[in-house]
Amino acid sequence: MAWITNSWRTPLAVIPHQTDLNCFRIVKSRQIHNCSVCKKKIPSRSYIYGSDCIRVCLKCGEKFSYEAIKEFENVIKHIKDNQKYLKKNKDKFEAENSLALL
Repeated sequence: MAWITNSWRTPLAVIPHQTDLNCFRIVKSRQIHNCSVCKKKIPSRSYIYGSDCIRVCLKCGEKFSYEAIKEFENVIKHIKDNQKYLKKNKDKFEAENSLALL
């Protein structure tokens, strides 16, 4: 999973890859699968989470989606904490960076 991208022509950006977002989609399966979490057999023409290599039954998928929301909230909290830390120490960091240029 690579949500943060950077290339020589584009600036640093947070772009969720479509293949990563597919694990949160609910689709109808075309063939028999096993749940990636509980290993339960999922019959064809059943609704499942995911459409790529990760296929999860509805029960495990619902639990996974709630856990994912909590983890995304933790990532946002971490980014906000770093922003506060930068605001608090910005002058110090800029002074040390200017000394490093000498």
